[in-house]
Amino acid sequence: MTTILVLSLLVLLHELGHFLVAKLFGIKVEEFGIGLPPKAVKLGMWGETEFSLNWLPIGGFVRLAGEEEDPSLWEKINPMLRKKLFFAKPAWQRALVTVAGVAMNLVLGILAFSVVYTRLGVPKEVGQQVMVSQVIAGSPAEAAGVTVGVVVVRVKGEQIDDADKFVEMIKQNKGQMISLYLSTVDANGQRSASETVVNVIPRENPPEGEGSLGVGVVDVPIIVYEQKAWYSAPFYGANEGMKEAWGWTKEFGRILAHPVELVKNVSGPVKVVQIGQQAADQGWIVLVRFAGIISLNLAIFNLLPIPALDGGRLLLIGLEKVVGRKRIARVEKYVNAVGMALLILLLITVTIKDIFWG
Repeated sequence: MTTILVLSLLVLLHELGHFLVAKLFGIKVEEFGIGLPPKAVKLGMWGETEFSLNWLPIGGFVRLAGEEEDPSLWEKINPMLRKKLFFAKPAWQRALVTVAGVAMNLVLGILAFSVVYTRLGVPKEVGQQVMVSQVIAGSPAEAAGVTVGVVVVRVKGEQIDDADKFVEMIKQNKGQMISLYLSTVDANGQRSASETVVNVIPRENPPEGEGSLGVGVVDVPIIVYEQKAWYSAPFYGANEGMKEAWGWTKEFGRILAHPVELVKNVSGPVKVVQIGQQAADQGWIVLVRFAGIISLNLAIFNLLPIPALDGGRLLLIGLEKVVGRKRIARVEKYVNAVGMALLILLLITVTIKDIFWG
């Protein structure tokens, strides 16, 4: 439930961005909907805008006057009324209204990360540690209870600080009982002070490609946080927040540039809610970071030049100079309808994937 509320709030604030910039340019906003249609109840009016509560409790929408007006009627509309309609505004104003939701999500993402680092402090790398990235089914590691995400602190009492050393020690102890001292790392990169010990015998003749223990390991940094004075912590937090926002933006861009990885990693509402609930269970700081990641994800996804998304609308505004405003307006609602149908199909597909294949 907490995750659904967070996602709905992020989408609502996205729509609030459209709303505020539309009002700034004098565009009439006919409706600001909380949730998606069908309409459940009219909440009231604020100026010319109706606020409504809708039956589908996910996100929201704004309906701008003249957004899908038939271009054959443009000249027939009273000039006093026409100046408040979306289609009558210059291209740059319509573009800013369109991109305002994306800008709101970008700001929210940076703000969320800033709150996290204001509370935690400035992150510092003080070394590296070895994390288990894969556990092969039926392997000695799985039988011993080793799981993905744990950190190998020591092997037979000897400190482990890089993956090569871990692999070498496993090779040296094939067929012998060894003790692995394991710890966990939280979502903020901090290692738990407690350790668990598992005993395992590496295989002398493992299946090809599996290794003696049956695990994959990677080197990850050890993170500590340097607390700052209360009066300077927000400034340091904002600086670190912008760094993390930029890091996630580059990562999302990298994934988008690799279609195979994109298909592998794309998730729908079911998976997002599951991950969000796990974040909520780890405390409010992890939940806020999760909200920041999702907010940036929404911003970048909405910028894609796909019909029905903000990026698609921006593309159509840009094409007006090439093919003409009225020609674009005549086909825009049909293009957006096709785009929306494709997005719904994608949503259904990834939801089925999340449910049946995790």
